[in-house]
Amino acid sequence: MNKRLTDIVAVERLNRDVFRITLSLVASDTDSLDFCAGQYLDLSLPDGKKASFSIASAPDLGRTLELHIRHMPGSVINEGILDHLQTQQQVEITLPMGSCFLKACDIADESAHLVFAAASTGFAQTKSMVEHLLANGISNPIDVYWGARVEEDMYLENLAKQWAERHANLRFIPVVSEPSKSPGWTGRTGLLPDAISEDLTSVDNVQLFASGSPAMVYALLDRFEARGLKPQQIHSDVFAYAPRP
Repeated sequence: MNKRLTDIVAVERLNRDVFRITLSLVASDTDSLDFCAGQYLDLSLPDGKKASFSIASAPDLGRTLELHIRHMPGSVINEGILDHLQTQQQVEITLPMGSCFLKACDIADESAHLVFAAASTGFAQTKSMVEHLLANGISNPIDVYWGARVEEDMYLENLAKQWAERHANLRFIPVVSEPSKSPGWTGRTGLLPDAISEDLTSVDNVQLFASGSPAMVYALLDRFEARGLKPQQIHSDVFAYAPRP
């Protein structure tokens, strides 16, 4: 892991409470960023406070990073980080971290079915991996599920729709759990694990990447292990930071 100083290039509000942060290595740092698609970093403040965030950009971008940070009122660390990002010019990061990642060059089986399950801002980790696959011309079947309470919470829904429109091997399946609060919603409804379970009739040759709360990830694990999914077929950082007893 390496500490790096970055310039805060942009802070953009994506919906009512999620911000997209764009960072770039300072000019004096001549190296490239070294991380794999799906990994995360620590963002540190001068007073020592720090928090972890998934990297939302693919490593193919070189010296630029994207983060998706949800505003959490009442959280001293969260509000301190967002205040720093909106008022200062630079911020220190430490990376790479996390064992849930992929490399396009390691995907030898072109028939492997890659399934991504993202809940809320878990989409950041999914975005990094999917954009890395697309940038490297991976032709495997790719399913991207994004679960949210209401449609507005899918803050980059149009981007995911563009992936599906431009790449015949990719499907995007948004799932809303409270459709009564999403006027005009005509897509899938219910819980994310239910939707994926309904669609995946076979777990043969599936690689499942889950980004979200421990409850969501373990619900997926229980459903698919019962259907024969092997431990090496499901990947999530949850297994490291929130292991079951």
